[in-house]
Amino acid sequence: MYALNPQQAEAYLQHLDAPAPQDTDLVSLDRLIAAHQQRVAFENVDVLLDRPIHIDADGVFAKVVERGRGGYCFELNNLFARLLLALGYRVELLAARVRWGLPLDAPQTMLSHLMLRVLLPEGPYLADVGFGSATPWRAVPLEGPMPADLPYRLQPQYDGTGEVQLENFRAETGWAACYRFGPDVNAWVDCIPRNWYTSTHPDSVFRQMLMSARSDGEWRLTLANGTFNRRHRDGRLESRKIDDAAELVQTLKDDFLLDLTHDEIEPLRTRLEGLLNS
Repeated sequence: MYALNPQQAEAYLQHLDAPAPQDTDLVSLDRLIAAHQQRVAFENVDVLLDRPIHIDADGVFAKVVERGRGGYCFELNNLFARLLLALGYRVELLAARVRWGLPLDAPQTMLSHLMLRVLLPEGPYLADVGFGSATPWRAVPLEGPMPADLPYRLQPQYDGTGEVQLENFRAETGWAACYRFGPDVNAWVDCIPRNWYTSTHPDSVFRQMLMSARSDGEWRLTLANGTFNRRHRDGRLESRKIDDAAELVQTLKDDFLLDLTHDEIEPLRTRLEGLLNS
């Protein structure tokens, strides 16, 4: 993996409406994470439209910055890592097994999530802008105590891995698993087959339902087919159902800031209509 070139990095920062940081420290990293999550949505529209997902630097840059779209982890954390490298951060790629929506004792899942370990003077931190509904809104320390205002924890596992868990005010256990990961650094080439599976395999959840997420201040907006949720950091939840495919498309544009072209809207409406009726 290599960094964005200076022109791409500048354009990316302008797209995020974020000034170039003066230091490669935790404060600057948190500001970049927050800016990215507010401006760039997690979304799988191109997968639903049977489009190939290109994860080379130029392809992802064109989609997110030039086309005004979002993506999922192999796109968003990929592009964000290349920006951090361009800004002088030290970044390592980690692979994770998604556990979101599963019981804490559920069977093993595959390595299907890309996340970032950023090596700061303050220590190693997890940075993630591409997990969807439960994406942490700032960097998560991989060593030492968790900040009091961050409702996440790292739970060691029997096999030597760690599991990121989110405090869940509605769950009986009080915690919901996000993903499980080990310490091994992954090569960029390892992401290529995982991205291919995620975007093309019929069993991939990305091909079976609409998913989108974006932060709006202290609220996390999520869309799962016709369920539109707004969840506050303190656990408050506002939810409504959307039964009309045209309204879903408009919601993607208005609330998730997707720049959908005229040629995309009708096939997307048709695809979403089928999902709503299935």
